Amino acid sequence: MARARTERMLNLLFVLLNSRTPLTREQIRERVPGYGESNEAFERMFERDKAALRDLAIPVETKPVDLFHDDVLGYRIDRSDWLMPEITLNTQERTYLSLAASAWQSAQLRTAAKQAVSSVDLREQDTEIAVPVSLAKGRRHIAEILAAISNKKTVTFDYVGLRNSEVVRRTIDPWRALLHSGHWYLIGFDQEKGEVRTFRTDRIVGDLVETKHDILEPMPPDFDLYSVISGWESSDKDATIAQVLVRPGRGASLRALASEIEIGSDWDELTIPYQHESQLVGLIASACDVTRVKSPQSLHDSVSRVVATTLSVHNYGK
Repeated sequence: MARARTERMLNLLFVLLNSRTPLTREQIRERVPGYGESNEAFERMFERDKAALRDLAIPVETKPVDLFHDDVLGYRIDRSDWLMPEITLNTQERTYLSLAASAWQSAQLRTAAKQAVSSVDLREQDTEIAVPVSLAKGRRHIAEILAAISNKKTVTFDYVGLRNSEVVRRTIDPWRALLHSGHWYLIGFDQEKGEVRTFRTDRIVGDLVETKHDILEPMPPDFDLYSVISGWESSDKDATIAQVLVRPGRGASLRALASEIEIGSDWDELTIPYQHESQLVGLIASACDVTRVKSPQSLHDSVSRVVATTLSVHNYGK
């Protein structure tokens, strides 16, 4: 019975929402299935459905069907009074949304954020971007990168790669700034290499300079930033193995990441493979009262720094 009523109310909503003129009770009865043959039953169910829609803040209006015969009433829903207007974002607002989307670590939330970014329209405006970038490592150059992206200008900087300690001058058409796994990245077209490249901003040496030259290679409309991220996360490089001690029955988030769990009396030992240290630091630090890092030492030190900084910020013990 509840399902039948829900379907009937949805049908009534769609009929009233898509009608340009008020509908009489007779017209509603003809167009909305489920009201039965009895006049008494229709009147009772319609009044109940109408009241239920209004309780849900859906503005069911009662208006004369004909301006010359105001004694005949009809019903409709004004779309402009109920439906949300189309959402448009300017350059600064879209930048905020894109940065938020890149910050999500959860795959489910990342998908939702990606859909949010791609489903809004961008008004082409010359807007100065002022984004707080106090997150993660390598944030020094983010303001300049965002400005260059907005201005569609080429940037130059000296860069030290991961495998090569030599400082190399780079000339890049900047496409996106990305916050991922505790680090800021610049993604753009490398004019010397002739291909898309990714640069971790904390490996930039000295200043990043916005040139007077317009970019040569704009970002393609179908460029999928999240396929780039997926490529990082599915890389075949060896994972680091963490040994983490957790109190029995605690640390559900860490247990979900473990490849092995050794049950003990006072502590359970979790074996957790990871590619990026930042994937674990936050989880362990937030459960520091029931967890201990056994190895590696670098992970232990990072968690200790986060906990100590948090206690200092909150003036713990003072």
